Amino acid sequence: MKNTLWALLLTVFTTFVSAQEIGTGDFNLLPGVDYEIGGITVTGARDLDPNVVIMLTNLRVGDNVQFPDPAISDAIRTLWRQQLFEDITINVVSKQGNKVYLDIVLKELPKMSKYYIIGVKKSWKDELREDLGLRAGKVVNENLIVMSRNKVLSYFKEKGYLNAKVDISQQVDSAFNNAVILGLRIDVGERVKIEDIVFHGNEAVSDKVLRRAMKDTKIKGKAMFKVSKLRKKEYRDDLKNVVRKFNELGYRDARIIKDTNYTGQEGIIIEITVEEGRKYYFGDITFVGNTKYDTPLLRSILKIKAGDIYDSQHLNERVSFDPNGNDVASIYLNNGYLFSQVVPVEKNVHNDTIDVEIRIQEGRQATIRKVSISGNERTNDHVVYRELRTKPGDLFSKAMIQRTIRELAQLGYFDQTNIGVNPVPDPQTGTVDLEYTVMERSTSQLELQGGWGAGRVIGTLGLNFNNFSARNIGKKRAWQPLPTGDGQTINIRAQSNGLYFQSYNASFTEPWLGGRKPNSFTGTIYHNVQSNGVQASDPNRQSLYITGINFGLGQRLKWPDDYFTLYQGLEFRRFNLDNFPTGFLDYNKGVSNNVNYKFSLGRNNTDVPIFPTRGSQIKFTAELTPPFSAFNDIDYKNLSSEERFKLVEYHKWMFNADWFAPITKDFVIRTHGEFGFLGTYNKDLGLPPFERFYVGGDGLANYVIDGREIIGLRGYQNNSITPDGGGALYNKFVFEARYIIANNPSAQVFPLVFFEGGNNYDNFWEYRPFSLKRSAGAGLRIFMPMFGLMGVDVAYGFDPQPGGAQASGWNTHFIIGQQF
Repeated sequence: MKNTLWALLLTVFTTFVSAQEIGTGDFNLLPGVDYEIGGITVTGARDLDPNVVIMLTNLRVGDNVQFPDPAISDAIRTLWRQQLFEDITINVVSKQGNKVYLDIVLKELPKMSKYYIIGVKKSWKDELREDLGLRAGKVVNENLIVMSRNKVLSYFKEKGYLNAKVDISQQVDSAFNNAVILGLRIDVGERVKIEDIVFHGNEAVSDKVLRRAMKDTKIKGKAMFKVSKLRKKEYRDDLKNVVRKFNELGYRDARIIKDTNYTGQEGIIIEITVEEGRKYYFGDITFVGNTKYDTPLLRSILKIKAGDIYDSQHLNERVSFDPNGNDVASIYLNNGYLFSQVVPVEKNVHNDTIDVEIRIQEGRQATIRKVSISGNERTNDHVVYRELRTKPGDLFSKAMIQRTIRELAQLGYFDQTNIGVNPVPDPQTGTVDLEYTVMERSTSQLELQGGWGAGRVIGTLGLNFNNFSARNIGKKRAWQPLPTGDGQTINIRAQSNGLYFQSYNASFTEPWLGGRKPNSFTGTIYHNVQSNGVQASDPNRQSLYITGINFGLGQRLKWPDDYFTLYQGLEFRRFNLDNFPTGFLDYNKGVSNNVNYKFSLGRNNTDVPIFPTRGSQIKFTAELTPPFSAFNDIDYKNLSSEERFKLVEYHKWMFNADWFAPITKDFVIRTHGEFGFLGTYNKDLGLPPFERFYVGGDGLANYVIDGREIIGLRGYQNNSITPDGGGALYNKFVFEARYIIANNPSAQVFPLVFFEGGNNYDNFWEYRPFSLKRSAGAGLRIFMPMFGLMGVDVAYGFDPQPGGAQASGWNTHFIIGQQF
């Protein structure tokens, strides 16, 4: 019965198509009689080859056809499937005896000459144009309209606009034959956020814990640094995260039975039904195949024991995939066993306990045969090779490869996200070739800025040439635009606002003095002038000249570990005051000479320089002048300030520490603390008028030339947390949460929120370490290779500034060239 019905419907449809699209004219064609096709022509095909059209119909001259005939109906259907025509008819235009002559009459669909999008902002238009892929000349058929509409709706669905609408119109373009202009009118509506995420079937694990496991699918109002919207790909990944959370808590067999979403009163409601299953625990954990390292040592690395909650992901991490390299496999890989395999196997499951056997194939030790570098187009090979911790002939070491990648990132010459290594092992010879791949990035920086200070415009021109090559200065071909490739640094900076303030300095750094060891040499000269703005010949002129030179040597240490560095420097600085008000006693005319020795011991094991995700930076600095007063019998109490400070003497101690801890791959916590103390050898001489601590504000040292230390404290005005004449002791603490939103060679961008506090004191007896000026706020940092680090912070100071009665309130700070 069904077959008969389908046959009847097919006959009716065929007859309908034949009646509507086959024209027989008045040639009295008899049903059931065979007619020979004597010729076929095509009418209306402007842009198509008629022979191609005839080929598509599968009708040939000499074929026999009847009227009606399934072959002609099939030909019409085939042409319809091309989606190139809006009308198709096959006419019998002539009949000669038993021969018929056919004409295929076509009306082509219009082609798109151009299109426009209205109703959305420009950035969305640009992204939509990429997604749509529409080009002039495309045939405008139903498929094109439907696909374009679906792409637009899918684009806005990803952004959370689930009620978006798009109307696609066609307008005849008179400038072309058979062409139309498409218009996409879009109404995005209101963004639909996630109102609630509801779980069913979970008894042991709370909804709150499961919601937290969903990294990118968040309820509105509860998403820090996340937009509450339902995106298909991220949602599917988050369903896996939910299962993974169950697995972490021992529910090895947990699974999601079903999930759905629907529109609630204020947004989307997501419902997820789970099946928890039984909670499992680790049973016996045994090692098989280990001969190089005994079982107690491997157990101490594994850090999993019988009775612990069973978590297969944690097990795999402790066996082979710990991001810090503290796993069982790494002890082999760090000692040459490149061909080793460490595989955990569930050996036995009984009740709620799972026994695990860790099977080890140690293999032979592999040595490094060849090491190569690719991608360093500007940086010379020797600059890269001297940073490598893996040399030919060494045993293969995963830890040394990771350390090499870290050292290459710390150079700052390469994009830190595109430094990699390609090991090519050869099991037959027991060797491995290592190819490090890098991508050069711009390292030199131009600082060109204007600012407002002391009631005047301040202009700054700074040039920072990193990766400079001094030995190629005489080679014309190397100037593109400057000789580069040897890792040296030249800094030149000039700042002025006319007669009131001028500052000039230049420095040169060679990171590998002599080329054999990582011992750096730095030389700096500078000259600064500050005055009341009158000409030098004017008797009312007040001025302060500071001229200085320093030389320093730095070296990398191997003890306590090779993350330590030591810097030692000598500096001579001359202060020349001519009726210049220092704000310190009666000292406003005279010459002061500062000869100091600087000692700096630091340790830095952060992973990358711009946005560190783990590790720490610690630095201890001492700056000491000779105790000149200890070698004479001068009564400093009765000397004038001009005589007392001819030779400046002091000892200055500073300590800075940063710690970075990852919460997720992109979310990092930074904690920071610092301390400074300025002391004197002779209480009768007292502290000098220079070298003091000035706390408060953005921490930038613009328009400051008297040797002071500028300490930032956001939420307060510049230098506002400072005793008269400068402080002798300060401390500061910072807690900062950072989230990177762009991490690519052209720019790195991360917002942050922070809490910080600090204070400044005139002497040690007034020091109260926890009596802090507190603040909180948020900011943004942008690092671009050409301009360095830039940013802005908005902070609220909770406490009054010295001499004030009310909270400092809101303050905005601009950051240039420093890592807050």
